Amino acid sequence: MKRQINEGEKVKLLSKYRQEDGFNHCFVDNEKIENEKDIQFDHIEPYAKVEETSLDNIAPVCKKHNLAKKDMTLSEYRDKLGMEKFFERFESEGKQAKLNDVLTLKFKNDFGFPAQYDFDSKQMKITVKYYQDKNKIHPPEIQTNQVYQCPITKMNYYYALIPTQNILNDGIENADLELQPRPLNYEHLWDLYRHLRVNPQLQPSICRVVGNEGCALVFDGQHKAAAKIWAGANLIEAKVYINPDKVWLMRANLIAHDKLKQLRFYSSILADKMAQLYGVNWQRYVETAARKSEKGFCNFIKYAENKSDEKPDKQIEAFLMNSILKSDGNKFSQFVAPENKSGKQYAISWDSMKKYYFRYFLVKPPLEVEIDSKEDYRNQEIANNIRLLDILSNQILEDKWNPSENNEIHKKAERIFRPGAIMSWLPMLRDVIYNKLDLINPEEAHQILFRNIPEDKWGLIEKFVGRMFSHQIWSERDTNIDVTFGNKNKEYTKDLFGKKGFTTQWILGINTT
Repeated sequence: MKRQINEGEKVKLLSKYRQEDGFNHCFVDNEKIENEKDIQFDHIEPYAKVEETSLDNIAPVCKKHNLAKKDMTLSEYRDKLGMEKFFERFESEGKQAKLNDVLTLKFKNDFGFPAQYDFDSKQMKITVKYYQDKNKIHPPEIQTNQVYQCPITKMNYYYALIPTQNILNDGIENADLELQPRPLNYEHLWDLYRHLRVNPQLQPSICRVVGNEGCALVFDGQHKAAAKIWAGANLIEAKVYINPDKVWLMRANLIAHDKLKQLRFYSSILADKMAQLYGVNWQRYVETAARKSEKGFCNFIKYAENKSDEKPDKQIEAFLMNSILKSDGNKFSQFVAPENKSGKQYAISWDSMKKYYFRYFLVKPPLEVEIDSKEDYRNQEIANNIRLLDILSNQILEDKWNPSENNEIHKKAERIFRPGAIMSWLPMLRDVIYNKLDLINPEEAHQILFRNIPEDKWGLIEKFVGRMFSHQIWSERDTNIDVTFGNKNKEYTKDLFGKKGFTTQWILGINTT
């Protein structure tokens, strides 16, 4: 395989790539290269893709980028820088990228073209007209495909190569049931991009079509579709369901990404999907049950619906967490990262809220009490959690959390929300509230906010939360504190709290000497 080019070929390439300003520009970022002596040459596409080195596959590049790209080709490195900027832009705006955003980047507004479907159920054939524009002015591309039927669900589907401009992400923000709410992940997209440029795609993206006209909606495998589009593909390999049962598909997709351990949904996305599924299942449950309870709902799903793998208790839990964290009046929510890993602009991740906060302040479902009976305090528990989080937000985060300035006030808030700290002060907060509510039975600590709380008690809770975070441990200049809080070892933190005099007794003002 030829790898080097001679001087004559270099002259030809310099002439070929010279732009109107009289200079050659770097293939990676199109920046002008002032001195031709600084120009280097490399391959645009991978050897495995083009099979041989030809001048058509060689381009000029500056020294900096030719060194930085390491084992990547020029087109790969250019796309890597573009992909990094793409995700950085969304992160800086506090947003998350999805398949439609990649389509927008590549095609501007020229995507989402309609298609028409003619399904012959007798012949088990489907003929699809893929239009090349939104107004159907140009003649469509026509494909006919064999249709198959799932022996379990009886849903019909076919395999196809769908034009990229005839697909869309299967998700509408804030919809009652969103099949594809998950954002794109940079690392996974980049790995797939590199893999699929030189290797076959073993599994197709999964889509559905609704009615006789519309785009193919991608609800699984959006990373594969996005990677192919990023690499310049005009067609997407897909398995397409024809007018399927949307709830059934959602169940299957949820279980595949959770229990069966495919690429997992972010905790917040999983909660969204679980909560949406809970809403659909609950409607069916209330139509069949006279006395309604969370326990009865779980039994209904497991036995009456014969879906033992659907985790109805997790659906209830997700609904409760969503009701709290996505409440319009919850000021704390703006500081909770929507993904498992907190970015700099967030104080805590959704995953940490579930592990460390809700374990102490939300009664784990399912409850046996009858819904809306006098013993049912679920709605009150939701309201109490929102109020407690607002107190924490006001005392610790609002007008204090400012990563861009990183001043002393922010550093104190950041220390409070280090992993090793929150897993230790949250149970202390639970104990303080237990004391201020004048509770006696230790079992009530497990249902701390599952009750009516008088207004005067909220005043006490707010007062002692303020005292809790006035302790010197949160602002003391001691690097050992940050090292300890950075470790997820509760025993280390408890030991440090004791040495520094930060105890539940100190918060309550109890003299132990």
